[in-house]
Parts: sequence; structure tokens; C-alpha cells
Amino acid sequence: MPMKLIDKNKKIILDADVIIHFFKAGHLGLLTQIYPNKLYLVKDVLTEVFKGKLRIEIENSIRMKFIEELDFSSDIKVISEYARLKKKYGPGESACMAYCKFNNDVLASSNLKDIKRYCEENDIQYLTTLDFLNTAYEKGLLTESDCDYFIYNVKSKGSKLPVDSIKEFRKL
Repeated sequence: MPMKLIDKNKKIILDADVIIHFFKAGHLGLLTQIYPNKLYLVKDVLTEVFKGKLRIEIENSIRMKFIEELDFSSDIKVISEYARLKKKYGPGESACMAYCKFNNDVLASSNLKDIKRYCEENDIQYLTTLDFLNTAYEKGLLTESDCDYFIYNVKSKGSKLPVDSIKEFRKL
């Protein structure tokens, strides 16, 4: 599977799972190097999901401007779509999908069960953790064994990914 190309002028809106995967793999800092796009975290995702050491890491990333916080509290269209989506999905996915629907930005989430159909119906481009990993591999930021170790670490720490190797993902 070739790396997904995205318009460099679009924002990438991060859902919690992608950040958690990169944190568990020990590569949170790499996340900002894979695509030239600015990374954003919706305020609801930050406040409702992250605790402890990861919360500190995220707040440091925001302070250093690696990731920017996104507040859509003044956008009534996004707020009403968010409220509607929250009845069916988690707060993180709902906030990210609602924002992307009205702002034509890219959603970063590996929760395909929740986001895939909505994104396809609303013409929202999305990236999964494995899309980020594959792009890092294609750009030479990680070797094949680095990618496989990343996947192993994420899975051994309780998260789900649909493959055991980057080679397996690239065949999909």
C-alpha cells in the first residue's frame, strides 16, 4: 500500500488513539515529522482522554507548538453535529469528525469501526496509525524492523492494530 498523500495545507486533527499508539511505541516525537501538516488536538479529546504521564507529554507538545489545541466552541454547525454524533460515538471521534466535516481537514484515527463510514459519507480524508507508520517507513524515518517493533509495542501494551508487521499492512 503506497503512502497516503494529503494536501499539505490541511490540518490533521488527531484522535486520542493515534497519539496513544505513538506514545506506547515510544515515538510520540516522531508524529510531528511524518507529514508536513500542522497537527491539532480538539480540546475535548485533551480534557476527556489524557491522564498522567501522557497528559504531561501532550501538554508539553502543545506548549512547544508541535501540536496545537483546537477549540470549536464558537462554531454552531460543528457544535450541533458534535452533539448529534456523541449519542452514537465516543467524544473524541465525535469531536474530530464534526470538526473535519465542516472544515475539510484530515482526521487521524484508527477507530475505523466508528469513523470509516461517516468519513466516506461526508468526504472526509482520514489517516490511521498504520498510515502514519507506513509514511514514516516510506520516507526513511523508520526501518521495517522499527515499524514491526512499533506494532509489537503498541499491541503488547493493550492496544489493537489489525496487522503484526508493516509488510503485512503494505500488502492490504
